[in-house]
Amino acid sequence: MGLDKWLNSEEVEKQKKKKPTEVGKKKNEGKQAPESKTNIVKLMKYTLNCPNSKCKYQKTVMKKILTDLDKICPRCDKEMKVKSI
Repeated sequence: MGLDKWLNSEEVEKQKKKKPTEVGKKKNEGKQAPESKTNIVKLMKYTLNCPNSKCKYQKTVMKKILTDLDKICPRCDKEMKVKSI
């Protein structure tokens, strides 16, 4: 009888030790995911070329999303060709 009590107490202690570590991992994972999302900023690199052969205006822009004003050539006011790199 005395030996059974001793073995059962060890198993209970092991289970108690496992539970807090698993819960701690879940809490840490939940905290890390929002931080990583806020830190990551995905910028795209775009090269814009004017189709007018006389103008030949070129510019490189790094933005998330291009606007309509970005696509217009400042020299000749035509729509520029867009390439994403």
